[in-house]
Amino acid sequence: MDRQAVAVLLLLLCVIIITTTTTEGFTPNCCIETAPKINRKIIRKADKYEIQSEGGLCEMKALILYVGTKKYCFDPKMEKKVEYVMKKYRHGNRHK
Repeated sequence: MDRQAVAVLLLLLCVIIITTTTTEGFTPNCCIETAPKINRKIIRKADKYEIQSEGGLCEMKALILYVGTKKYCFDPKMEKKVEYVMKKYRHGNRHK
């Protein structure tokens, strides 16, 4: 084979390796189960919360509460309670 054909094959091989390792090696940080109840103490300690949608990479809808470096997953129906407690104890929620 000539140099140009070898270069094209090497480039193609690199592209295949990069695409397979980036899609298979990527693990989304999704909630896989939720707790049905939230303790007010956890909400008071929370830095922020967000809603995980069920479309895209994650398979279920969840309310994610961030407390320091920890992440807690709850039923998204608890969002009104979280908003209320965060407003009451934080003077405004930090929904992001």
